Amino acid sequence: MAARLALAAAVGLAVGAATEWSVLHLPFSLEPLSNTAAPWVLVAFAVALTARWMGESLVLAVVTLVALILGFYVAEALRGWAVSRHQVEFWCVTSVVAGPLVGLAAGWLRHAGRTAGALGAGVLGGLLAGEAVHGLTALRFSTPADYWHAQFVLGVGLTIGLTLWLSRRRPLGNVPVLAASVTAFAIVGLGTLAAYQIS
Repeated sequence: MAARLALAAAVGLAVGAATEWSVLHLPFSLEPLSNTAAPWVLVAFAVALTARWMGESLVLAVVTLVALILGFYVAEALRGWAVSRHQVEFWCVTSVVAGPLVGLAAGWLRHAGRTAGALGAGVLGGLLAGEAVHGLTALRFSTPADYWHAQFVLGVGLTIGLTLWLSRRRPLGNVPVLAASVTAFAIVGLGTLAAYQIS
């Protein structure tokens, strides 16, 4: 587990620093990549998939997200910009709260049964889609709509695609499993949207 924790920290620090660099270098059409949660959620999810058991998935997701934040703000400080301690603390707490959900999605997909794995796919897709709807509504005048449309489609695609992949050996059982996945997608998506509106 120590090696995977080191991997989570290294990946998080590197991607966090790269994200900070991208703030000034991405074109407007891709600007949300440097200022939204979805890319980091996908990175944490990918790292959590390397876990060998469910609990480890949760830990790896949290460690990756916290490392992403630290990498971003360390790079910002090295650039000579002021770093808000409040922002660092806020996003670290957010990572500790949201990280287990990302880890749970990865753990269900990797280590649980077909239905639980479908729920994990729905959780992942819902996180992306909920943020996309927030972008299309609250940020519609300051960010490119095409980016958010693409992120929403990605969320839907991951939900359905991963669920069908889990059911590839039992195609006749797709309907209830898809229903579970779509339900998780809707609940997490609406919850994500609500969280953005409250914050």
